[in-house]
Amino acid sequence: MEITKNNFFEELDNITENLKRSSFVGFDAEFTAMLSGERFKHRLFDTNEDRYNLIKNEVGKILMTQVGLTMFQYNRDLDKYDAIGYTFHLCPQAFGDVDQFFIFQASTLQFLCKHKFDFNKFIYQGLRFLNKAEEDQIRQQLTAFDNLSNVLEMDGERQLQHYCSEVSWWLTNSDEGTMYLDIEDPILRYMTHNELRTRFDNILTTDSLGNSNKVLIYRDRYVEGANSAPLRILKDNLMSHLLGFSQIINLLAIYKKPIIGHNLFLDTILLHNQFIGPLPHKYVMFKQNIRNFFPKMYDTKHISYVVGKKLSLDEVWKSNALQDLYEFFSEGKCKRLEQGANFIRLTTPFDVKQSYHEAGWDSYCSGYIFIRLGHWAACELIGKYRPVGPTEKLSALEPYVNKVNVIRGAVLYMNLAGDDPPRQRPNLLHVKCIKERVINVSKVASSLAAYGSVDVKPYDVRTALVAASSHFTADKILKQFKNSADYRITPYSPIRHSAAGKMALWSGAILTTSIFLYFLHRKVNE
Repeated sequence: MEITKNNFFEELDNITENLKRSSFVGFDAEFTAMLSGERFKHRLFDTNEDRYNLIKNEVGKILMTQVGLTMFQYNRDLDKYDAIGYTFHLCPQAFGDVDQFFIFQASTLQFLCKHKFDFNKFIYQGLRFLNKAEEDQIRQQLTAFDNLSNVLEMDGERQLQHYCSEVSWWLTNSDEGTMYLDIEDPILRYMTHNELRTRFDNILTTDSLGNSNKVLIYRDRYVEGANSAPLRILKDNLMSHLLGFSQIINLLAIYKKPIIGHNLFLDTILLHNQFIGPLPHKYVMFKQNIRNFFPKMYDTKHISYVVGKKLSLDEVWKSNALQDLYEFFSEGKCKRLEQGANFIRLTTPFDVKQSYHEAGWDSYCSGYIFIRLGHWAACELIGKYRPVGPTEKLSALEPYVNKVNVIRGAVLYMNLAGDDPPRQRPNLLHVKCIKERVINVSKVASSLAAYGSVDVKPYDVRTALVAASSHFTADKILKQFKNSADYRITPYSPIRHSAAGKMALWSGAILTTSIFLYFLHRKVNE
């Protein structure tokens, strides 16, 4: 189901109820841009902290334009899952001193066009959102009403003056005890309540029962049975409008349902920036904040990578891309993994032919894959293939909780629950150019590319460091270049190859020699 500002508040109670009843929630997002170019290229040298520090000041320009959530509800009697999928369309907003901004990258625009992204829905019907810092800023502005002079644009100001003139004419020329103003825009409605109360001392304003768009005005503020709408309620109503989709993020944090996604590294950073607040300076604080909001996150890309190593070649999937994994499982390509598997029913069908890279559909695919991977893991623990419920699946996949896949880095995953794992790639290699006085990094990379996936970076004028993707690749390079006339390639040693290490070695050697000569001199003089 598509959720926009036109139907969000109508569906909010249903969304909340479906979330409460779910065992876990599939998640996906589409972005306005991706960090690209040589500067942001993923390298095997990168630690997760390096990568976080590189991008933390840049992701503020990127927005999630769509968020997909699929609530998976388990029916124990029928041993099946009902999947209720939602695609939330988001759009930035301006209110008071908060003026959100973003960039649209040309390549991303082309990608979104290719996948039938609806830009009109994004701009005209997108839901508002606020992160916690922006929410606090607006609440402070609402408390100091004088600071809201820039909230309304010129048309809104004219309309506000028109409403005040209508009320003034009514008070002067009519004997009616009440009047209504029909104001659809929540911001203008809030401003009208406040402006009327400021200008006209004796009136009473409240929201009309049964129609939240109508402002009901009583001529006599002391009229029996009528109460002026408390300012707190008016503020809460306005904040609900301004928070928009952020209310769903808050519900996810309240109910603490496991979040299931695919390749979540950048998603977690954008989730923090867009809904929690500006990214902290320290990487460890970022991870802690994410875990406080979402205590359990599962990344099906990481799980599929680890689980795939435990299957035989004729059983395992050929790619762990989202679409390939979903089609592998949904088409039953490995019969052993299908034995006793739960039936999964998507209650709101998508147009499959056009829906990949549509956030709602991808969130469903992530949850579907998770159920199948959890089925395999639980059955392996039990020792036989039989039906298993969500509790057993989550228990079997507990080793993978809060481990987020990392693309082409020094380690395979980011651990949101603690320290990242130690480096799992081979030790770095040190390359020294023999024939040339200045090393050509591109030429070195081309020479080594035939032996596997590598990254090369300069170390000094005549040397470079090489990060290999596997021990097989590193060993092959060392073997092939053992007697090379062009390059001397050896395992990198900070002591032997760094300037500081060399200085320490020479200092140690000089000190040792000096001590030896001193005692030798004393011995001779005796």
